[in-house]
Amino acid sequence: MEDRLYRLFGSRVRALREEKNVTQEELARRVDLSRTSITNIEKGRQRVMLHQMVEIAHALDATPTELIPPAEPPADPLRKDVAKVVEVLRAESSARS
Repeated sequence: MEDRLYRLFGSRVRALREEKNVTQEELARRVDLSRTSITNIEKGRQRVMLHQMVEIAHALDATPTELIPPAEPPADPLRKDVAKVVEVLRAESSARS
């Protein structure tokens, strides 16, 4: 989930940057990062500190919440496990009958 979160964040940065017609180099200058860092952020390869997220948002005339991906419902692995147990029990019951 963590890697996916950074990829989604990066894609939102890129989309907003392109929407505002700002180059990676210009955004990097505005937030005092290298262009390579902006590239890595957009690809989800570089982690972003909270203050950097705020700076990036402001540099793109946006709010930080515009860069945060929507929350996903948590996975429920227990349900899959329960379903597997039920399946095994049914198979055992059928075999006994």
